[in-house]
Amino acid sequence: MKFDHQSRLKELRKRLARRRLDGVLIAGRKDIFYLSGFLGDDSWLLITAEKALLITDFRFREEAEEEISPGYGVRIRSGESLVDKAAVLCRELSLKKIGFEECHLSCDSYFRLKKVLRKRELIPIGEPVKALRTIKDSEEIKLLRRAARLTFRVLGKVMSGVTQGQTEFDLAGRLTNGMWRAGGAPSFPPIVASGAHSSQPHAVALRHSIGEESVLLVDLGVESDNYNSDMTRTFVLGNFPRRFKTIYRAVLSAQRQAIRAIRPGVQASLIDGAARDYLEKRGYGSYFGHSLGHGVGLEVHERPVIGPRSTDILKEGMVFTVEPGVYIPGWGGIRIEDTVLVTENGCEILTKYPKDLELMVIKKNLKR
Repeated sequence: MKFDHQSRLKELRKRLARRRLDGVLIAGRKDIFYLSGFLGDDSWLLITAEKALLITDFRFREEAEEEISPGYGVRIRSGESLVDKAAVLCRELSLKKIGFEECHLSCDSYFRLKKVLRKRELIPIGEPVKALRTIKDSEEIKLLRRAARLTFRVLGKVMSGVTQGQTEFDLAGRLTNGMWRAGGAPSFPPIVASGAHSSQPHAVALRHSIGEESVLLVDLGVESDNYNSDMTRTFVLGNFPRRFKTIYRAVLSAQRQAIRAIRPGVQASLIDGAARDYLEKRGYGSYFGHSLGHGVGLEVHERPVIGPRSTDILKEGMVFTVEPGVYIPGWGGIRIEDTVLVTENGCEILTKYPKDLELMVIKKNLKR
């Protein structure tokens, strides 16, 4: 895929100019990739109105030459630290006001920079690159669609082979292996939780058998060409317990309420509220304790935030999850999660794995 790194760099420079900064240090690995195409570790970008420099070391010389976007210079440090090399370049370029992303620059690096730069000013600037990353371009959307397709293909294949004696740990391993075989990688360790264990939203897979007559929550995401997906489905093994039906229908309806409210110009907190209010009216509000969703892109958790206190405004090109859940200690949990793309008039659901109630039972496929 060919990304328009120069347009991204131009937009960042506009933001620097508004802040009256002479330059900015970018230390976040995903931010560096977004701006330049370079994926190596232990590297920074130094960006000014005139120059864009990648600071790296001998280990990544070849990668830098192969991956770096035209318009970037490469500065190889030998023996000196990132801090020392960055300080030398700041002095060479006569930079006086230097911005930095405080979420990525460690306290140690900050204080060392402050010491060696002396009277030059270091200014925290928040997350300007993450803000740019919030709106996906057409090439990014293609990759996000591909990651989503791989996700539901892997889940379908694994669930078709579920056996009664398997453990949560077994299923998590099969999902992970399936992602690698499909040409991707896990965005995060798959969450596989059955029975009462599923009441833990981020449960770690255990080595106990999933059994029959059991709720089974599966949350997975695939990273493909550096872009991610995220999807959760909740199954039932055996016959439907009445309580499962009631709660599942409430969670699915809450998700549908939220998805219907998605369109450009809407505040993200209102999307969260659409699902949360629905569950509260049905007596499940106290069992839904996390935000409705999060952005998905180069990272599986990024902006925007879809939560009750979010001030983010939805825009066309945003990609995020919609994942209401009900978690009842001692009984279990039900979560339904999809990754969606905001379109001109609404949204597109990228993760197309079935979620109608009758399709969540795997009794007929359960093998002994």
